[in-house]
Amino acid sequence: MPDDEALDPRTAAALIEQAQAHARDELAIKQPRLYAAWGAAWLVGLGAMWLSVRGQHPYRDPAGWSVAILAALIVAAIAITIITTSQATRGIGGASVRQGVMYGLAWPAGFAALFVIEGALSHAGANGKVMGVIGATGPLLVTGLIYVVAAAIWLDRTMSGFGIWLLAVAAAAAWAGPVGALAVGALAGGGGFLAVAAYLSRKPG
Repeated sequence: MPDDEALDPRTAAALIEQAQAHARDELAIKQPRLYAAWGAAWLVGLGAMWLSVRGQHPYRDPAGWSVAILAALIVAAIAITIITTSQATRGIGGASVRQGVMYGLAWPAGFAALFVIEGALSHAGANGKVMGVIGATGPLLVTGLIYVVAAAIWLDRTMSGFGIWLLAVAAAAAWAGPVGALAVGALAGGGGFLAVAAYLSRKPG
């Protein structure tokens, strides 16, 4: 290739920076979709579980169908998150793509660890009320932690603030008992996600 057609280091660096900026812009544009997906998962999933236990005296366990709804919605939200992140960082090398991959993998890894811990607690003899509190607050705790860490990667103030909000919701819900925790998680967690999605969809570019 002739020298005048070769890319000099400054031009190459500028192209890489432009591609990375494009990826950040693409991810920012699609953020409302991500927040809406998780909002639907928490509002509908935890709401379904709350409906199945609100009349239980004494408390037993959420109905199997409600747990299945939450699990399916979480899987769908994780898939949407991974696909959206992959699309935004497609064609980009270096640190940006590694950040996207690690962020995407954090979701299934975090929830897999949570489900294993829940199984271990049940095996150790934890009663239904304890398992109910863990089942309602654990997913919010995992999500909040991932959001706070991801905010540090992308320097996203909205994500950081909302991650802290989710951690506060999880902590507060844990004191509401197994039934109350589901209601708090559905309304403050799921409703919070949907509120942020609406805010970002109206936010100027």
